[in-house]
Amino acid sequence: MLKYQNIYVTDQDKLVSAKERLSESVNLTISNVVGYYGELTIGNQTFKTLFDLGSSDLWVPSQNCTQYDCSIHKRFNESLSKTFNPIGTPFDIEYGAGEVAGITGKGNVLVGGIETVGQIFGLVQEEYGDFFAPQEFDGIFGMGFNDLGFIKTPTPFSNMVEQKAVTNPYFGIYLERSNDTGHTGTLTLGDIDTTKFTGNLNYNNVSTYDGKYMYWILDVGDISINGNRLNFKNRKAIFDTGVNIVLMPEEDAATYHKFINGSSFNDHDGTYTVPCNTMDQVAYIIGGVSYNIDQSDLVTESDCFSFVQPGSFDNMWIIGDAFLRNVYSVYNIKDFTIGFAPISK
Repeated sequence: MLKYQNIYVTDQDKLVSAKERLSESVNLTISNVVGYYGELTIGNQTFKTLFDLGSSDLWVPSQNCTQYDCSIHKRFNESLSKTFNPIGTPFDIEYGAGEVAGITGKGNVLVGGIETVGQIFGLVQEEYGDFFAPQEFDGIFGMGFNDLGFIKTPTPFSNMVEQKAVTNPYFGIYLERSNDTGHTGTLTLGDIDTTKFTGNLNYNNVSTYDGKYMYWILDVGDISINGNRLNFKNRKAIFDTGVNIVLMPEEDAATYHKFINGSSFNDHDGTYTVPCNTMDQVAYIIGGVSYNIDQSDLVTESDCFSFVQPGSFDNMWIIGDAFLRNVYSVYNIKDFTIGFAPISK
């Protein structure tokens, strides 16, 4: 959730069957507002957190936060944790739709059956804006690179790798569309769930930002719509599970919608709509490989808003769940790569 050379690999030998590693997977539930969340435990207290590729900090509300936004969510009680140690360093984190502030603490974090010892995390004492109150999740579990963090500490997954709590320095994400039953996705820590995709994973090198690895940034080759290439060149995109849609600079969004049959632009609010029953064939081309997008991920059911809208970060695209639901994706923090494969139907 942002503040507003391709490598082809066929390493099936490295893939461990998910049946052998179920304890390292987290069931994800799709939020009614944004993203996917799952459970973790800090000091014997369970929280729902958004697993967010677009940020790198872990935080939960503090018992000392008395605002309404905090009071309707689970809050961390320091006295109930035997592993907690206060640090007290103040922090402030700005997101595209809100802001949080508080102080830091240290404790053991358990997620997907994996424990991180001595993880520094944020205890939020103030939440600003109206973004967090309606969310089903209590806090955020950042899964970007360490240099992106505002708290200035290794991410929980980085610590899992350094403490050898996981076998491999990567995690896999599978996202479903429906929230009709139970979990609607899976986060597999330190492993890859080979039951969720077909063929081989195609790996792409992550780009730096300001000379550092911060965001999950890739070069995007192009987009095709109904077999027509849009001829986008030299586009970079941040992949972010904290965003439901795809955001592009205004000119790129306009180009995209010229090829979508029946699309229209609303001058009043600057958004695009497309027919709710659109049948256009859209594919994103990354590393020379085309990834088809299901029609249900082109438009919202209720109001026919397009899942591509104007907006960007430093002139880069932001590619969210509308794309990621169509692929199984793997994020390697040591090799600095993202792998994609078509999901199993």
